[in-house]
Parts: sequence; structure tokens; C-alpha cells
Amino acid sequence: MAVDRLIWKIILDFVTLCLLAFPLLAIQLWGTPYERGYFIDDESIRLPNKQESISEGLLAGVGFGFIVVAVILTEIIRDKRGSGIGEKFLNGSLIPGWIWESYVTIGVFTFGAACQQLVSNTTKYVIGRLRPHFYDVCRPEPNDSPLNLLGYIQDYNCTSGEAALIKEARLSFPSAHSSFAMYTAVFFIFYIQVKGKWRGSKLLRHAAQFSALLGAWYVGLSRVVEHKHHWSDVGAGFLIGATIAALVFIYVLKPKKYGLPGSWQDPPIPTNPLPRPALAR
Repeated sequence: MAVDRLIWKIILDFVTLCLLAFPLLAIQLWGTPYERGYFIDDESIRLPNKQESISEGLLAGVGFGFIVVAVILTEIIRDKRGSGIGEKFLNGSLIPGWIWESYVTIGVFTFGAACQQLVSNTTKYVIGRLRPHFYDVCRPEPNDSPLNLLGYIQDYNCTSGEAALIKEARLSFPSAHSSFAMYTAVFFIFYIQVKGKWRGSKLLRHAAQFSALLGAWYVGLSRVVEHKHHWSDVGAGFLIGATIAALVFIYVLKPKKYGLPGSWQDPPIPTNPLPRPALAR
């Protein structure tokens, strides 16, 4: 029965991830962003369009690869030191505990990444905020309409003819790049804080955590410098990513199952180890 439960767990995990992936794919393929208007004197959407240095594919590949390598190395080291969970039975065969722990951690990370992307992308299409390079991509021409009389242009046509770029130019808020980068960094920081116990150097773990955070910070700054997002888009993306990473790590991965107290600190040493005397009758 234990074997059956593990197999069913893997199947249900896979189905759950597919159910989360379908809305993401549907939004990308068939979603239409809200067509927001603009003010004639709005200079924040008149910046030139630049080539992005960090594409979605590159960011996803580096982020997932970073987490996979970090988790596998950490679990192997823990297993060698005798801190792992021991072997597991799967379909009548023994598998090392570090493989199962790696599967659980990477699976939870993937689940959280899907949730983070779903929140970010849904918000993008509902809000429809114009990117800083909207004018350069759209080349809007206002129509002779009473909707435009007050200076807020609601009825206009894009004359550039590049439908894909125009659609992307309406998806500024929030920054999905920043959200995923911060989600990856915060998840890694929490994971290493709980499971990366190195006796050789106290600062090594924290240097790795800071490096991950700095990488996420750079991704967000690059989106502003390359005119892909407003600074508030990046800030909202950071907030979404960090929040979902904390919630997923604490309530889905559940670090307490590793035998650590809720504060993730070593238990205090009792000041009086002697037993209390029994009360006299």
C-alpha cells in the first residue's frame, strides 16, 4: 500500500501541475489584454523600444537550473552526512532518500512558479498597462471621437501593423521577469537557510543567499533600463514573487517536517538539566 501511495502522489502532482499550466497556456494563446487609453502628454510611454538582454526562456532556464542544481547538491551532501530521510520504496524498488527529497522540493518549487506566473500574467491582461515603449511600437493615431475630447485618448488606431508587439506593449504591470526572479531567489534563500548547514564557514551560506537576491535585483533593474517596464511594475513583481515564495515554502514544502522548530533555529539549551523534584504529598 505504501508503494501505491507514492505512485499516486507522483501522478496527482503531475496532474496538478498540468491543471496549473493550462490556464497559463490559454492566456498566452487566446488572451486579449485590456485596451487602455493614454494621455497625450504622457512622457512615460514615449521611450524607445530596446532589445531585451534577458529573455523569458533564458530567465526560466537559469532559474530552474539554479534551483535543481542547488537542491540536488544539498540533498546529496545531507544524505552523505546522515541527515537525510533514508531510502524509500517505489514500485518495489529502493530509491535513495536524496532523490525523493529532491523530487519533492523541485516539485514544490515548480508548483509555486506556476502560481506566481498565473498571478502575474492574469494581472497583466486585466490591467493592460502600457509599457514605456508603447508609442514606439504602436505609433497611435487618435480618431475623431468624443471619447478623446478631454485629453485622455480612448479611441485610437495603432499604425505600426505589428500585432504581436502591440499586444506585448499592453502588458506592463506587473513585471513577470521580476516576479519569477524574486520568487526563485527567496525560495532559494529559505531553502538554504533551513537545509544548508555548513560548519566550515558561517558566511558562505549567507553569501550564496545574497548572490541570489542580487541576481533577482539585477533582473528587475534591467527591465527598467531596457524600457520594458515602469519601476512600479518591477516593484509589484518583486512583491508577488517574494510573497508566493514565502507562502509556498512555509505552507506547502513545510520546513517543520525536517524536525526544525517554527523559528528555524536550534533549540535552546536548558539552563537546569536536573529534573524537578516531585511535590511532597
